[in-house]
Amino acid sequence: MALMKFEVKRIHPNEARSLRHRVLWPHLATLEECVIDIDLREDAFHLGTFDGDRLVAIGSFFQMSSPKVESAFPYRLRAMASDPDYRGKGCGRLLVEKGLIILKEKGADVLWCDARLGAVPFYQSMHFEALQKVYEIPRIGPHLFMWKLV
Repeated sequence: MALMKFEVKRIHPNEARSLRHRVLWPHLATLEECVIDIDLREDAFHLGTFDGDRLVAIGSFFQMSSPKVESAFPYRLRAMASDPDYRGKGCGRLLVEKGLIILKEKGADVLWCDARLGAVPFYQSMHFEALQKVYEIPRIGPHLFMWKLV
């Protein structure tokens, strides 16, 4: 099998809508509903992993605190998704690694997320810690709170 070469770059949040809809929120009726209310906030940045011209993974980063983790300058990872055809090929890992580099440059100290249970092994492989209390996000399913020092 040939080694795939991916490129991670900043994207506009509108570019993430299709993958958000298809992978994360298929219960929503339209792509327009796949907007996060803080997508355009000044501190936000959005990354996409590309295989040539094809967007195969996405992640959105927001400066946001959580009472579940102590931090001076925390960021939250939201709407992380990989095209099902590309899972396990490293495109998500590259995206999170690039995000961590950007966060370190910004001076962030923690990256946290609400991880779907199916994604927990991915985050654990990247050395994220987890709180072991499962909670339900309505219409989406069970999650664990996870975090990583930047």
